[in-house]
Amino acid sequence: MLWWMMAATAILGGLSAVWLERRIAVERRLLGMAEQKQPLTVVRPVLVTILMLLLAAWVMIAEGQGQSLTTPEVQPSATGQVARTGFHVILVVLLVLGTVIDLDCYLLPDAITVTGFVIGVLVAVTFQELQITHLWVDWAYARPQLQGPYIPAWYDAYRWGHALAWSLTGAVVGAAITQTVRWLSRRILGQEAMGMGDVTFMAMIGSFLGWQAVIIVFAVAPLTGLGFAIAGKFLANRPYLPYGPCLAAAAILVLLGWSRIWEQTRLMFSDLWGVALIALVALAALVVLLMGLRTYRQIPTGVSS
Repeated sequence: MLWWMMAATAILGGLSAVWLERRIAVERRLLGMAEQKQPLTVVRPVLVTILMLLLAAWVMIAEGQGQSLTTPEVQPSATGQVARTGFHVILVVLLVLGTVIDLDCYLLPDAITVTGFVIGVLVAVTFQELQITHLWVDWAYARPQLQGPYIPAWYDAYRWGHALAWSLTGAVVGAAITQTVRWLSRRILGQEAMGMGDVTFMAMIGSFLGWQAVIIVFAVAPLTGLGFAIAGKFLANRPYLPYGPCLAAAAILVLLGWSRIWEQTRLMFSDLWGVALIALVALAALVVLLMGLRTYRQIPTGVSS
């Protein structure tokens, strides 16, 4: 599986990296930004493709040999496991594309986010066993070695309906929590720290990972944001850092460690109060990061912008 999927990733990644370079050039002209020099426009697609290949290989090895998605209640067929890994490789390609253009142009175009959302939903419904956890699983009924968690029977009877509900719910939750933070950032910073591109980006991530995972992604993103903020300030003295790369990094980390994450959080996700607690922790973490951004722009560096 690894070699043919890597070959497919190389082709998809190479073509999308070339397309991305053209898209960046168009967006920079529309935004009135200076054109970039030729060495970067030639080298960057190669580096982007290599990054996609490395991340794709990491995901393939983690899901295959590392069993990073193994959970008691989700047991796809052998074909489903291969399809699910390919599904996540597509997500990796989209995440890298979004990260690169967001770092360059400070935007996440619909051509990536909305297209990615549509791909996520359609592929999920087509294969019907790509979820990393079900729409709702109640672990309160589980008894070790006696009874597993409660899983509604209609999931198996109407697999296409479950796949559609799972993917769309992930998209809606991802978009809703991001839109809520846009409102909070306007209150805290006096301006929106996240754009509509971030909202559709999280909807895309949710359509691939489901609503439980997308909440964890949002909780982890502020931690990755600290690393991006430090690097951006002291290496490039950027006055503003996009949040898309933080969401992308968090999505990959959650994907790679999902089985362990789910083991620790599944009881919370079986209870609406637990879900609310996780959401509040995620929002609180982001509020702390936003407060830190208030002082971020005031940090002096010796690097000229």
